[in-house]
Amino acid sequence: MINLRSAFFTLALLSLGVVSVPTSVNAFTIVDRTGFTDTEFRGLLDQGLFDELFVAESRIGNNSGTGGEREIGINQDVNLGGLPVVQGQRTWQNGGWVDFMLEYTGSLVNYTVGGQLFSTNAFSGPVTDIFLRTRAADKSTMALSNLFFNGVEIGDLFSSGSGGSDIDYLQISKISTPFTLTGKSLMSWTGTRPNNSALAYQIKVGTTPQAESVPEPGTVGALLAAGVLSVGLKRKQKAAQS
Repeated sequence: MINLRSAFFTLALLSLGVVSVPTSVNAFTIVDRTGFTDTEFRGLLDQGLFDELFVAESRIGNNSGTGGEREIGINQDVNLGGLPVVQGQRTWQNGGWVDFMLEYTGSLVNYTVGGQLFSTNAFSGPVTDIFLRTRAADKSTMALSNLFFNGVEIGDLFSSGSGGSDIDYLQISKISTPFTLTGKSLMSWTGTRPNNSALAYQIKVGTTPQAESVPEPGTVGALLAAGVLSVGLKRKQKAAQS
């Protein structure tokens, strides 16, 4: 919704020779993805309805802090192989909550997990959407809680495997850079510990063509202010002529 009071205030500033038009706002949309599957997500990629830029990932790996399978990574677009450009090791505690934070400036990615910072400047450009994905193997749980996007709470996401694996998605749409996503993650299991990506979460960051074509909020505000100014000038001209 466009704030008309703000638009008229902008017009007043224009008359004084001062222009102050916001270039971004803390606005986004949460898309209900209940029942969304990996096959459907793959379909978005194949149809060009979503283009991955990078993926921040935490997974059970081999649950070793000394090597072998990675537990944390910042990965390429899956269509480019999905290989990590930055990776690290971690030992996950069964049932322990771990703080995480993902920051993207438009040219730098910072991914912090339990105090471990992973950074890369391998990715750049605008983004419009984030898909959060959780996966839990049988007799395990993958939970994301206390999620905040740019300081605004967005809820929780969790998968719980019972008789098989469970996968869940949450989409954050109409975003822009820079952004910060924070939260807490929990991995838990009963019996044999899962391995590799059987217990994991991913933060898939990229763009949707429709969102890219929508003017930025600052642009909309500028166009509105210009339109109001134009109407005002025409009225003044008509008054002078009469």
